Amino acid sequence: MLGADDRIVAQPGIEVGFGETGLSLGAWGSWFVQDRIDDRNPDAQTQNVDELDFYADYSRSLSEDMGLGISIGYIQYVFPSASEDSNLSQEAYVGLSLDNAISPAVTFYYDFGLVEAWYVSLSGGYDIPLGSEDGQVLSIGASVAMSNYADETGANKTGFNDVTVTASLGCNACAIAIAPTIAFSYADTKVNPDNRTIWGGVNIGFSR
Repeated sequence: MLGADDRIVAQPGIEVGFGETGLSLGAWGSWFVQDRIDDRNPDAQTQNVDELDFYADYSRSLSEDMGLGISIGYIQYVFPSASEDSNLSQEAYVGLSLDNAISPAVTFYYDFGLVEAWYVSLSGGYDIPLGSEDGQVLSIGASVAMSNYADETGANKTGFNDVTVTASLGCNACAIAIAPTIAFSYADTKVNPDNRTIWGGVNIGFSR
């Protein structure tokens, strides 16, 4: 992936599912492949590892006729580059999804580690086959989210957080899938001063 500050970023992840139990465990990380410079202190040695996530998820169908599913999970965040008093956080989430052509889903997250804050995302997507049913597919996705945040006076507010659009090429039935991806995000400046981000890269996935 190409990060927001024009450096190459590697973001490997692994997930293990336990048969038909609906339980899965996973880990994900993000670090800069290239050296980067701390603008506040150019001579400082910077950590390349930004984030490590460890999670547990339980997903099951609530109604096979409606295609309604539910996911409940927990995420442990580790930020090795941050100071000792702000390098850990925890988050719980619950989501509902529909198994249809546009895969709509709504997910509510609550962070009870570094901050007491919530974030809710409405997402969907559509797959466009580019050949046979098991061949290449163009996946278009989008999400819009709201959250609570502290304004300039420190008061707690609720409002728009971000919108993200993604497009990627993938394979429906490939043991090894190589998927070029491009994405654009726009965030409210009250939440994120760097409110426009474009990134792209190549996702490589293995399944069995």
